[in-house]
Amino acid sequence: MVTVSEAIVECRTSKKSLSKEVPQALIYELLEKACFAPFHKREPWQAKIITTDEEKEFLYNEVIKRYEENGIIHDEASREKMTKKMTNLLKNAPATILFAREIIPENPRLDSDSIQATAALIQNFSLLAYEVGLVGFWVSSKFVMDQELAKRLGFPENYELIANYRLGYPDPEVKKNKAKRTDVKTWATPLL
Repeated sequence: MVTVSEAIVECRTSKKSLSKEVPQALIYELLEKACFAPFHKREPWQAKIITTDEEKEFLYNEVIKRYEENGIIHDEASREKMTKKMTNLLKNAPATILFAREIIPENPRLDSDSIQATAALIQNFSLLAYEVGLVGFWVSSKFVMDQELAKRLGFPENYELIANYRLGYPDPEVKKNKAKRTDVKTWATPLL
């Protein structure tokens, strides 16, 4: 069993994984544990799980459509670049989880809490995935924070995407990167 300390220090993101299917039941089990992230007042998150070819194709098409509508795809070169990138990220992923957070404009503190709580949920999910032998890639693609796309994907109108998360089984051919961090005493200092 992996300790919390080991998971935090050893967990790495991975853009590549085996194409082996990740059971939806396992994803739900991880999300059920991950939702014990701290939050104020109410759970400010929702998630969509994409595992089937039909879901992957739908997500891919909606993302490409939004990229065309907002000018990210504006010529053949940008089309080629983005279709290749989204094919690798969305179509070729064994599983993708889209995380959205509630927008709370009438209360700036709760709005900020909504972002932070959803990020804590995603981090919990990352560590839990690592614990069961999965690798993930938490990314904020160009389509993140696109409320129109979130609505088209079935999220409530007052939600925005905060992250897409690629999930799979580790490819033994992919080397694990070594993490580099700044010495703690350079960014954590006494107040006085």
